[in-house]
Formats: sequence, structure tokens, C-alpha cells
Amino acid sequence: MKYQQIRFCFPLLFLSMIILSSCQEPAPYPRPMAFPRIDFPQQVAYSLFESSACPFTFEYPDMGGITRSNSDSCWVDIHYPQYDCTWHITYRDIQSSGKSRAKHFEEWRKLIYQHSKKASQIKENPIQAENGKGFIFEVFGEVGTPAQIFFFDEQEEDLMMMSIYFQSALKK
Repeated sequence: MKYQQIRFCFPLLFLSMIILSSCQEPAPYPRPMAFPRIDFPQQVAYSLFESSACPFTFEYPDMGGITRSNSDSCWVDIHYPQYDCTWHITYRDIQSSGKSRAKHFEEWRKLIYQHSKKASQIKENPIQAENGKGFIFEVFGEVGTPAQIFFFDEQEEDLMMMSIYFQSALKK
């Protein structure tokens, strides 16, 4: 009879050991790669950008600041320290550059597709605005710039090129 009691208690003992050993803190595991998350504040104040070198003005959020604005060219950098990212904005007058819009676009496109060495995918999406149109390039993968924009006005006189860079380490 004692043998049957031991035989009956052994599975219960084994089951209780499994249950008790499973009550430990789970082992940490690496998180999957993702895009940086940005939570914007509810109320955002804006500042006006004006420059004698640029034939336009624009408003940008006060959470960022102009870090570079050359007086002899229309290149502007807006840095957002809270997110550790920078928008690089380049303006070109198509007529004074001596190149067509198509030539500028092809140069910009070649520059973007140099990321294809590290990018897993590059999506080229057309965008339309009230006074112009262009393309936004979404670059996926281990790249420094996840978005680039090429935009021109309807008269094809003015051209804007914008890139966003996050200053974060990439996983190898």
C-alpha cells in the first residue's frame, strides 16, 4: 500500500515543482526594431522664419530652433533637441540654377537611392498641395534619414528639398 501512495504523490510533487518554478520574473528579451516615437505637445507655439536669402517665409514649432541659416544661400536647418532630430531644408531657384526641374529631381533621386545599400525599402509617394506638388520618399531600414521630400511650385520656378535626420544609433 505504501508503494501506491508514493506512486500517487510523485506526479503531484512533480506538478507542484513545475508550477512553483514558473512563478519567476521572465527573462528580458530585446525589443524589435521600430521607428522613433514622437509625442507632440497638445499646444504648440510657432515662430516665423524670414531671411533675405530666401524668397519665402514659413512658420516652425518653437520646440525647434534654427541652427543654420546662411546669409548667402537658402539652406536652413531646424533642430528639435527634445527629439534629437534635424530638418535640413534646401531651396533652389530653378531658372537661376541653369538646370531643369527634371535634372534637379534626378540628382535628388540618385542621392536618396544611395540609401538602398542599407535600406530595406524606399517608397516614393506623390504629394499635392494648393500651389505645388512633389514626392515624399519614405526610407525603411537602418538608414539615417527616414523621410525626404522633393517639392516644386506649379510654375516650376521654385524647388524645395527637405530631409529629416534622427541622431540615434543604428543597430548593426
